[in-house]
Formats: sequence, C-alpha cells, structure tokens
Amino acid sequence: MDIVGFLEARIAERESAIREGSFVLRIFDDHENGSEDNSSLGKRMLAECAQKRAIVASWKEAADAEGISDPSEAEGTVAIARRAMLTILAGSYREHPDYEQCWSSGLPTDIASESAKE
Repeated sequence: MDIVGFLEARIAERESAIREGSFVLRIFDDHENGSEDNSSLGKRMLAECAQKRAIVASWKEAADAEGISDPSEAEGTVAIARRAMLTILAGSYREHPDYEQCWSSGLPTDIASESAKE
C-alpha cells in the first residue's frame, strides 16, 4: 500500500467510526443548564476528514497531471510541498500497523509537553 492509499483508508476508518458512534463525544455547550451537544464535535471531526480527503485529492490531481505515480518522484518546490502535506497527514497515524516509517522520516517524533508551552 502506498501513502495515498494508506491515508484514504485511515480517513475512511475515522469517518466510519464517527458515523457509527464509536467515539464517545461529551460536549457541554450550555454550561448554565448542562445541556449536551454531542453533534457539534462530531460534525467538526467529519469536516476534518473531508479536509484531509481534499488534501489527498489535490495531491492525486497534481500527480496525475505531472505523471507522478509515487510521491517520492515529486520534484520542484510545489510538488515537494504537496508531498510534505501527505507525510504530515500520515505522521498522525504512526502507531497504525500499516504505517511505514519512511513516509514521515523527517517529522518530529516528540510531543511537546504542557510545561514546554508555558
């Protein structure tokens, strides 16, 4: 599986889990009466999936136009920037068994601690 197929599969899994209710969403929009609005976070998560899907689609369109079948073949500033978007997206799935370390080898692996932000 290449990075594009990997990302498409992960995005589809996330969308499916959101729609099936696999995520427990507890959002309290009205703190005065404690009413819950579980849908707003779910809608934002689905919107994020759509945005990720748009990034992947943008890559595929540009790659087709340039005759690129593998992201590693990308040359030039814009092509490399588009490839970087794929590797950044894939980096959030590093723990997935199908993830290949070479896809995001240049990305940071440490997560900043809360104390570092202060």
